[in-house]
Formats: sequence, C-alpha cells, structure tokens
Amino acid sequence: MRDRTRSYTTDLPRIGLPFLTNMRRRLTDAEPGTQLYTQTESGTLYTFRQADSYAMTINGITRAIRTTTTQAGYGVREWYVCPHCMKRAAKLYIGKKDIGCRACWKLHYKSQSADRLDRMRMKIRQQRHAIWGNNDLAKNLFNDIRMFPKPKGMRWATFDRKRAELSVMEMAYWQAFSPVVDRITGVIERKTRNAARGIGLTLSKQNARTGRQGTG
Repeated sequence: MRDRTRSYTTDLPRIGLPFLTNMRRRLTDAEPGTQLYTQTESGTLYTFRQADSYAMTINGITRAIRTTTTQAGYGVREWYVCPHCMKRAAKLYIGKKDIGCRACWKLHYKSQSADRLDRMRMKIRQQRHAIWGNNDLAKNLFNDIRMFPKPKGMRWATFDRKRAELSVMEMAYWQAFSPVVDRITGVIERKTRNAARGIGLTLSKQNARTGRQGTG
C-alpha cells in the first residue's frame, strides 16, 4: 500500500454501502460474465461475480471482494470485507493499482490531523506565553523565537532551556504542518495549469508556481 507519511480519506475515490447494495442487486441474477463498470479518479473499476462472492478490477489488478452482514435492530447491515486485512468495512478505497479499507491504506480523517495540529499550536502558544508573557509578536507562530530577547529577571540557564524545548516543539509542528502546505500548493498549481490550458497556454510545474508562460 502507500508509503506516504500522511494520507487522507479524501485522497482516494471510495465506494460505500449504497454501491454495495446496488452491486448485489444488479449481479445476483445476472448472466455469467456480466461486469459492472464505474468511472473513478483512479481509473475504471470493474465489478463482477466470482464463485460465491465478488471481484473488482482496477487497472488490471483484481481483488476478491467478499461481503458479510451483522445484526442491526430487526434487520441486518451489510459490509464489505477488506481483501487485505479481512476485516469488515463500510467503505473501500480505490487506488490506481489496489483496493482496500481505510486502515490498510493508512488513511486518516482530516479532522484527526486538524485536531492534532490545533493541540500542537495551543501548546506552543502556551509555552511562548510562559516565557514572554502577553506579547502580540510572540503569539504569531510565523515569528521565529530567536527574535525575542530573554525576559528581564529570568536566568540565562532557564531561558536557554525553555527556548530549546520550545524550539523542538515548533520544529515538530512545522514538520506536521508541511503536508497541508504541500496539498494547498498542489491544488493551486493544478488549477493554474488547467486555466492556462483553457486559453491555449502550456505551463510547466515551475511556471505554474510563478505564473509565467512555459516554452512548450
């Protein structure tokens, strides 16, 4: 599966329980060899019956897809069975060369990352306040802590220790925040290139960042 440090559920197309219900309905009494196809951002997804279960193919890679049910009140709830971990899943995520559940793709909800980043920001601001007090410049995390002097009355050893601890926290925060910046930058670049193509221009990736016309 993926090796990226941080990936999100919105990065891949997915099929949920409505797709499963429709798939079962359309394939239950279908002729042998019948295939359903669905266009996704990762390519065309083909679905068909295979023995007593189903199978899905994406870009030449086929995975057996079993289904299961659990009791839900007076009825039952249907689930996919992930072809990798064999656990129940309400959704399967479709990559260019694989199909699997959120856990196997190591996908995170954006809210999880947002909550983590919020906690890190709050802790950094608390530490900055503990050192420099109610300083408006210190509240802005874009301002490097090296620009702030030692507070009057604080021992140099204490100041150096607190600032070193804060520096480690801030480096960890910016490393965690970096993928967010990369995604925003990628969206802007794609929109710039698409807009340029719409008026007959071709932009390289570098020129999409700067807004200059490419030579191609």
